[in-house]
Amino acid sequence: MTKKNIVIQVLGPTGVGKSGTAVKLAQKINGEIISADSMQVYKHFDIGTAKISEQEKQNIPHFLIDILDDCSQFNASIFLEKSFEITQQIIARGHVPIVCGGTALYLRTMIKGIFPQNKEQKVSRDELKEIVNREGPLFLWNKLNDIDPGYAAKIGKNDTVRIIRAMEIYYNSGLPPSEIFKQTETPFKEFQFLRVGLNMERAHLYRRIEKRVDHMIEKGLVEEVKKLKTRCPLHCPPFKSVGYKEILLHLNQEIDLKTAVNLIKQHTRNFAKRQLSWFRQEKDIHWFDPGNYAEIEDFVLKQLT
Repeated sequence: MTKKNIVIQVLGPTGVGKSGTAVKLAQKINGEIISADSMQVYKHFDIGTAKISEQEKQNIPHFLIDILDDCSQFNASIFLEKSFEITQQIIARGHVPIVCGGTALYLRTMIKGIFPQNKEQKVSRDELKEIVNREGPLFLWNKLNDIDPGYAAKIGKNDTVRIIRAMEIYYNSGLPPSEIFKQTETPFKEFQFLRVGLNMERAHLYRRIEKRVDHMIEKGLVEEVKKLKTRCPLHCPPFKSVGYKEILLHLNQEIDLKTAVNLIKQHTRNFAKRQLSWFRQEKDIHWFDPGNYAEIEDFVLKQLT
């Protein structure tokens, strides 16, 4: 494994300390950082996305932060294209690309690739969500089981997100999802990925999350959302994310601020659990406690040499 064809991923649940670890590594190994966060791409949404500050960057170049000034959709396909282009540029400078973030789909897409999508959408994801809301996930899972029993068994009857995605693929391509997944492509196929996972004892993580939410409120999250409401339409993707959607409820006088803050903490904890569930399915991640940074650095340096 050489520096020329290696990409480091620093991943883990929200609030665990990924950004700080990535910056330390970048300083040690001459790295540059690519953000894998689906919300930090949007300008002006700063406090609620826990965007890294200029001081925290420690003069390390960061990419894919603040790249969208409108509310256009950012997705895994766009991330894959842009992250590959930036990776090539980083390597051409003789530096090491470090991808840092918790958007699990983006991180997996770099390795596994993405399948070619049909431009013509016969059935939308929102339509399928309505079916699930009306009939329950088992209704769609049974249909998936009829056309692709192997994949249906793999994802289970309660994984609503994947059931909807699978049926969206089928209705728009006419092929079972497992057949489509065989056609996946990634421009990173010549690269090797060194995956550094960060995790800590659950109670400690939850305390960190709660402190971070309190810090967001102290920094002015409510004021940020007030300003954003005047400059961005409410269909802007970050408004649907944890932190922003709860403060919007408060500003609409549907809940008081204390309730909004408690909901942000609860929803963030739930999000962290979902992230960990996803990452645990991936067997190529090397896990560390972020408090043991020396172990992380030692591991990365050994792999690079």
